[in-house]
Amino acid sequence: PVLLRHKQLQKDYKNISLLPLSSIPLIGNIPQFDKQHHVFFQLLCRLAKQSQDEGKGLFCIWLGITPRIFLCSGQGLESFTNNSKQLVKSFHYTFLEPWLHTGLLTSNNDKWRSRRRLITPSFHDTQLLYNFMNIFNEQSYILVRRFDEYAKQENRTHDLYPYISACTLDIIAEAAMGTNPNAQLNDDKNEFVQATARITSIVATRSRCPWLWPTCIFDRIPIGKEQKRVLEILHGFSRKVIQERLATFNSEDVVNKNEEKKQIRRLVFLDSLIAQMHAEKLSFDDIQEEVDTFMFEGHDTTAAAINYCCYLVGCHQDVQEKIHAEMDTIFGDDKERACTMEDIQQMTYLDCVIKVSNNNYGQTIRKGTNVVIFIYGIHHDENVFPNSEKFDPERFSDQNLISTEISPFAYIPFSAGSRNCVGQRFAGLEERVVLSTLFRRFTFHSTQTIDELHIATEGILRPGVPVQMIVKRR
Repeated sequence: PVLLRHKQLQKDYKNISLLPLSSIPLIGNIPQFDKQHHVFFQLLCRLAKQSQDEGKGLFCIWLGITPRIFLCSGQGLESFTNNSKQLVKSFHYTFLEPWLHTGLLTSNNDKWRSRRRLITPSFHDTQLLYNFMNIFNEQSYILVRRFDEYAKQENRTHDLYPYISACTLDIIAEAAMGTNPNAQLNDDKNEFVQATARITSIVATRSRCPWLWPTCIFDRIPIGKEQKRVLEILHGFSRKVIQERLATFNSEDVVNKNEEKKQIRRLVFLDSLIAQMHAEKLSFDDIQEEVDTFMFEGHDTTAAAINYCCYLVGCHQDVQEKIHAEMDTIFGDDKERACTMEDIQQMTYLDCVIKVSNNNYGQTIRKGTNVVIFIYGIHHDENVFPNSEKFDPERFSDQNLISTEISPFAYIPFSAGSRNCVGQRFAGLEERVVLSTLFRRFTFHSTQTIDELHIATEGILRPGVPVQMIVKRR
């Protein structure tokens, strides 16, 4: 039955396969995959462009006998996500389960629906988001002090990512968990940050190497043993955070969160989960898998976005001058005033910069086939965004969006459909506060071309080498 299905799928997807299959039976396209992640990512980008040029908007690669369909057009994605039944994550998400177990990112069906209902209200609580503005500002000021040290070293390049990642870690830990690991104040490289980067790389490697899929093999070889050591660091951190919050938890704080007298301690996302635990709906393990998910999705992704935005702005000084002008219009000469919600609403150009730095299909897909939403390919579709490689914030100005009528599925930095990112409002506010705080004070100059960064997908889109930048005080 397996071989018969394989033959049927080969026939079905023959017209959308852009890579010739290996002459060795059952190997598929594996011999064409470079072991370097950034080279493999470049291959995917070339295939996406070719499929878009041919008007297909999708392509297929074969991992042995397993086909993976890559969607790289907004139109194709719309057809796929409009089907409310498409809620089950692919087999490859099971490689995240040793880390995240079956939390919001990896769970399916009834468990996912239940968790989403529990978690969504906290991430859409306007008052809670307003309260987090203080945390965003406080941690941004610490980041500024760190960058000040770099600014004193004229014309020397620096890797900003460790400081940015430490900042977003402190933010999500305090906002979501009520604890501050003070990662920014520690001069050593943060163990949690390094562990997160390594585990995503391990998962990316395993997902495209079928011989690493069987757990009985993976756990016994060096990369599997390394994953076990890394997980001890990540799980040890989350357990400690939960235990500390449990020790000081008061259910009345959650129930009466709008009463002024109850605001002595900041309420955080973890409080609502602990309240559910006390109501016997969640266990300690249930809470931990959501905390692990928060800590990954809430710090690593945002840090990468902020770092990438600084790099791109540092490559385009004309764009940076416009950002500085907008910051001066909003804040004047006051570089110390905290950023407010009202300030963010005026950051129309910075909003375009953030969006541009993040950026006819009738194929029947058979049940059981893994479908990959190739967001990078969708954001670089020349049919939607002409000259898509150009860093052009004006592309996302209200005037251009109205005139071109871009599909809502053509720009999906937080994915799309029912399983889109639950924390996108939180992340959007955090990015704008941190970036506006930095651009009010500094000018960035990038020293590498985009090709020299060796960008690859390792859970998230990240550079394969440190991004070296020059920081100067304005």
